[in-house]
Amino acid sequence: MIDHEKIRSALARLSTHASAELLSKDPHWGDAILCDGLTYAARALGSPAPLAAAASWFAARLASGPRLQGWFWFWSAEALAALDLYIAAKDDRYLEYARAVVDGFEKSATRTPAGTISPHPPALETWVDVAYFTAPAAARLARLSGDDAMFEWALAQLLAHQRCLVDESSGLFWHVAYAEPGRHSPCLWARGNSWFAIAATQVLDELDAYADQSGLGSRRVTDQAGAIRAAMVRQLNAVARLQDAVGLWHTVIDRTDSYLEASATAGFALAFGRALRAAPAGLDLAAARHAYERALEAVCAKINASGEFTGVSQQTPPGEFDFYNSVELGTAAFGTGVCLMALSEAPSA
Repeated sequence: MIDHEKIRSALARLSTHASAELLSKDPHWGDAILCDGLTYAARALGSPAPLAAAASWFAARLASGPRLQGWFWFWSAEALAALDLYIAAKDDRYLEYARAVVDGFEKSATRTPAGTISPHPPALETWVDVAYFTAPAAARLARLSGDDAMFEWALAQLLAHQRCLVDESSGLFWHVAYAEPGRHSPCLWARGNSWFAIAATQVLDELDAYADQSGLGSRRVTDQAGAIRAAMVRQLNAVARLQDAVGLWHTVIDRTDSYLEASATAGFALAFGRALRAAPAGLDLAAARHAYERALEAVCAKINASGEFTGVSQQTPPGEFDFYNSVELGTAAFGTGVCLMALSEAPSA
């Protein structure tokens, strides 16, 4: 059973700390995700303070415009944060900022032979994280601006990631796929799987809302969305079976000899909550509900008295099993951002 009072208290504590942290910490690539998470918290709590912190952080970016060169991770997540600030503030500058970032995805980013955006050119690699950094922003912008072609691009990008990265035997996802067919990093990384699950559930939610308002429903879109939905259902059914008894997931998701990790758990909580609302065919609803409730409980337990979301593995490139299991645990902007989203979307948050 979901403890609504505990969730709201944890969200308020986390939001207060995160609002101050975002405006005072050293820059990090996860800051845009933290900024976006504060827009969720503002809606859920009915409080202007998290939104004010998010807008204050974004002000310098609005003044200078998006930086579309340099390390992909630093600029790519800004589109989603800008779109959620636009929804909250109705300031067209946020919409145009997001449009510029998504145009950068579409027109100038390096692509692999499979069509996925490669974050570290000239290497032609498909990273599971990039599914989250690209497709949801394009889908949300498409819905807000009524752009059918952009929606089809978002679906195609997500589906290309799925095809490159899926482990056919389990329905889970590899961290990185390399240009050579069939070659990928050796471990099923939990946070990477959560990035895909968040992206898939968000894109499908955006598609449902967009179809209701525009009638978008070509055979191609229907087929793409069906393939993504089937992949998401298969993945989440597998994820639910791998949850530890304490409610967390192991950082290498199918290896119980790897440590338990909080940010993946927050990401899966966010995805399970969305999937349960949509109730797609094939999803084991009882298992998903059980996993969701335990994940929310575990996430709340990782928020300390100061409002820090702890137990998050730090920046993690691909490697062998021993490497994943050696990454330091602590706090991180991206983890806090996803945790804000998960708790904000919990019932009666």
